Amino acid sequence: MKYIYTITVLCIGCFLAIQGSINTQLTTYLKHPLQGALVNFLVGTIALIGLNLVFKTQIPDWAAIKTAPWYLFVGGMLGAVFVSSVIFFIPKIGVTTVLAASIAGQLIAASIIDHFGFFGVTVQQISMGRIAGILLLLGGIFLIQKY
Repeated sequence: MKYIYTITVLCIGCFLAIQGSINTQLTTYLKHPLQGALVNFLVGTIALIGLNLVFKTQIPDWAAIKTAPWYLFVGGMLGAVFVSSVIFFIPKIGVTTVLAASIAGQLIAASIIDHFGFFGVTVQQISMGRIAGILLLLGGIFLIQKY
């Protein structure tokens, strides 16, 4: 089952390349990357409202939301920075370089989060294999940019 999940997420990862490319193209009509990101999040918000209606989820308990630590709300801001950055950088360095570099950054941060169990995740000790994988990806970024 783990392999099926991994393949599913791999396929979903393809959406990032499509999303970044589409948002970059949209920005040519809107004239600014931040406008493209805003429209992206607006459409995403509408889609999420629709999904919540389809799946008949409950309205969030605002009292419970108030008790959550502040840093748990940074995710939306980080998503906005990511989407805006992708739109900005794709025309400058290309989709492949942008996504390879962002994936390398994600893996570096993820390895630290896993190793120390930050944010309540199950500890996954960093290993030489994981470090080697990240280093290979960094080498891949070099090759992608060079050729």
